[in-house]
Amino acid sequence: MKQYDVIIAGGGVIGAACAYFLSRDTNLKIALVDLKKPGNASRASAGGLWAIGESVGLGCGVIFFKTLSKLQSEGDTEAAETLRPHQLPECFFELALKSNELYPALHEEMLTRHDVDFKFERTGLKFIMYNRDDEIYADSIVSGIPNLSSQIRWLDQQQLRAEEPYITPDAIGAIDFICDHQVNPYRLVDAYTEGARQNGVELFLNTEVLEVLREGNKVIGVRTQEQSLHCDTLINAAGAWADDIYYQATGKHMPVYPVKGQIVLSERMPKVLNGCISTSDCYIAQKDNGEILIGSSTEEKGFDTTNSLDKITELSQGAMKCLPILKESSIKRCWAGLRPGTPDELPILGPVDGVEGYINACGHFRTGILMSAITGTLITELMTGKPTSVDLAPFCVERFE
Repeated sequence: MKQYDVIIAGGGVIGAACAYFLSRDTNLKIALVDLKKPGNASRASAGGLWAIGESVGLGCGVIFFKTLSKLQSEGDTEAAETLRPHQLPECFFELALKSNELYPALHEEMLTRHDVDFKFERTGLKFIMYNRDDEIYADSIVSGIPNLSSQIRWLDQQQLRAEEPYITPDAIGAIDFICDHQVNPYRLVDAYTEGARQNGVELFLNTEVLEVLREGNKVIGVRTQEQSLHCDTLINAAGAWADDIYYQATGKHMPVYPVKGQIVLSERMPKVLNGCISTSDCYIAQKDNGEILIGSSTEEKGFDTTNSLDKITELSQGAMKCLPILKESSIKRCWAGLRPGTPDELPILGPVDGVEGYINACGHFRTGILMSAITGTLITELMTGKPTSVDLAPFCVERFE
């Protein structure tokens, strides 16, 4: 029987980050158990480190807000009520900004210690304005975060053209969040996993957690297809499937559910963007290999991972409106990912009252890539008994009771 100090259920970006930071900063014996299921959110991410952008509702958030507004305008109040406001609280800002600050050093660390490169790029995130309505929306964002004014630039039409010459001349300007950058999400997951492996973490890939093992109110391990693995602490990083692990560990449900996001990827193109882009229709990010990623829809359709022509068309038309040169490219691939959503869009972090040997690290919705570094840090601090870098109270699962 294998015994570990820590077992991590879920090998997406959050689980892999927990494995890496724990293995880097402790001497704990750690196992990572993961089965890639259709819709894995980490593989469907744009890789945006959009700490301010996501906090104020840009990136995926602006698409979310537009979807909500459309449902409300169409009188579909029942569907609209299932969606939540996009504006996020101050505690989310703190978490996002602290995590964002970790990436430059983490990138260097991964290169020098583990010889892996997750392609950190200093791009900024520009919200493109087409008309007076967009300008009012941008102004309301900026006026709401006066403490972050040093991180924001206003670009008029000429400045935008000079920095992003391929963006439509119909754009009247932009606001640029200069600390919001990007990584390659695939390589980030691989970097965490490889770093953890080099640090001694045992990887059980293509392995499903079939059962959470308990003795009374204490979690003691998991059962997989091949064997039982025992542990002192189980970390739930199972993404959109986290509620199943939580239910087995605690006998209760928590509100983590799949939120579908459809993505369009272009074939490789010459460099046509210097920064990441958000509009009122979509976000656009050109990756290090030249491919252009366009996202993303926000749909609550259970574990459905199919693509639909209407969403792919909406995203493609929105991207071509902003970046007309895309009319000359071909779509390489479309897919859908399942983000682990929560009712208030905040992650669920920390232990659970009355349950020993169990910690939540889930519910990161659309910001798992951005939040992975601070989540790995916080879980490590919890496991070593150190004060956490941020107050975890707003992120505990008990907030839903």
